[in-house]
Amino acid sequence: MVTSGNSRDNVRVRTPMRCPICDAALDNVLIRDLGGVTADLIWQLHAGECPEHGWFQTEVISRPPREIFAVDRPFGVARRLVIDGEEIYSFPTVFNDLPPSARRQRVDPFDPKYWRVRHHTNAG
Repeated sequence: MVTSGNSRDNVRVRTPMRCPICDAALDNVLIRDLGGVTADLIWQLHAGECPEHGWFQTEVISRPPREIFAVDRPFGVARRLVIDGEEIYSFPTVFNDLPPSARRQRVDPFDPKYWRVRHHTNAG
């Protein structure tokens, strides 16, 4: 792990996030530690670049992310993707699809199985 000039940013690190379109591992990964209200709260922003589909990011707040966003740059603004004629700004994860009672259970927020995106019927 390498930190950038901003001590809250870690570069050249690994993230469970993958490209929500093609499932490729992401390059140029950055993780920004946003801190927490309490000592046991993990609050991070994960960003990474798919060479084919661009930048994506998600927020982790002591639980796996509920969705992954297409962004214009790391820690930037959401960007619009068009897949098979459908505008898409975010990709819900399978964690988001769990029943509320299951989402309230304590789980490893970095377990890759929760970071998978919901199958998009039009994406190929």
